[in-house]
Amino acid sequence: MATLTPTLTLTSTDATSDSLSLSLTDSLTTAGDVLSATVETTTTAAVFLAAADYGKSYILLKNLSSTGAEKIFIRLGATGSANVLELGAGEFAFFPWASDEDLVYDADSGTPAMEVLLFEVA
Repeated sequence: MATLTPTLTLTSTDATSDSLSLSLTDSLTTAGDVLSATVETTTTAAVFLAAADYGKSYILLKNLSSTGAEKIFIRLGATGSANVLELGAGEFAFFPWASDEDLVYDADSGTPAMEVLLFEVA
């Protein structure tokens, strides 16, 4: 078993009428597969994490592009399904994945690389 300690910190003096200072931390236990990969995306939607291959997992995705037009869309299930995440250049997302549906990418333009980290709960 391994323990992940994700921390999210949001601070701002001008995003709201009050100063924003928020920090959340959790302790996540993992005991299954760990995947670290760089996926070369394309403008043709494709499955990059198949639900049949993993159980519940924590996922980190990062668009490694520095080109503003190279957005990566993330979908659940079929390649033609609706976008649920949009990762602009340099943006990232960390989220729990139930592994009920495949994760699919579709690049808006170009072939931006996407960092993928998966930590399976087991």
